[in-house]
This record gives sequence, C-alpha cells and structure tokens, in this order.
Amino acid sequence: MSLAAGLGVIPPGRSPLARGVRYLASTGPGSRLASRLVPPLDAAFLRASHGRVTASEWVAGLPTVHLTTTGARSGLPRTVALAAVVIGDDLAVIGSNWGRSQHPGWVHNLAAHPGALVSRAGRRVPVTAAEATGDMAERIWQEARQLYRGFRIYPERTGGRQIRVFLLRPTN
Repeated sequence: MSLAAGLGVIPPGRSPLARGVRYLASTGPGSRLASRLVPPLDAAFLRASHGRVTASEWVAGLPTVHLTTTGARSGLPRTVALAAVVIGDDLAVIGSNWGRSQHPGWVHNLAAHPGALVSRAGRRVPVTAAEATGDMAERIWQEARQLYRGFRIYPERTGGRQIRVFLLRPTN
C-alpha cells in the first residue's frame, strides 16, 4: 500500500472558503499571520478532534501530516505539521518555512537523521527521508505549486535561500 493511501492523505479542498484561505495564507501579510496562528490552531483542532484533523485540513483544505524527526543537536523527538505533497505512492515535504530566509528546524533534523515518523488521523508510518534533487525535485515542485499558491511565491521571498525538499518513503 502506498504511503499516501495508508495515511489517508486526501487532495486539497476545493470549496471557495478553502481556496480563499489558501490564497490569503500565501500573501506576505497572510503568511506572516498564518505562521503565528496555524501551529496553535492545528494543535487545538487536533485536541478537539481526538487527533483526526488539523485546522489546515479543515479550514484551508490542505492535506496535512505530522512529521516527527530526531533533533539534530538534542537527539529529542520533534513533531511539526506540514503540507503533504503526494508523489506517486510516496509523500514529499517542502522546507519553505513560509518563505522565510532560514531553513525550518525539521530540515536540519532530517539531514542529520533521515529516519522519521509520519502520522495522520491516528495512523503512524516510519519513513526514511531523502533530499530530492534534479528531476525528482522539479516533479515535487510542480505538484506542490498546484497544491498551494504559496509554493509558487515562497522561493522569491527567501532572499536566495535554496528551499530543500524531501521525499518520504516507508521504511521496510
């Protein structure tokens, strides 16, 4: 079974509300606001839904997974909610960090420790992450740009930082 199907990752919502929220979150002011509001809202939605749905999924219609990495320096588990990009049977995640100039912490963690755990709606799958380059990175970017407008805009906002993308495959 594919990683995406096993976790129940679904295509993005097409409602006018979901499209509007995704558009707003991709703008400069919207992404600054969303970067502060979304993490606590996601946590609240997860508590209220007993781990079944995040605010990103319910309001914006974005397929969301939780990625648990091992801290590059601390060695402690670190969990973050991320938009999931379906690539065939696998998933990809993008270190856009809302278009900020620095990489998010989870990127450093995956680079140091590629073994991770992906979870969604109570399902958990151990994965191995590999940084995507070349044609695979371009394929992920193409899918990501269709998923969420921010992925088209964030590279311009990073101040020249190369946004890293990772392909996640189930660990055998």
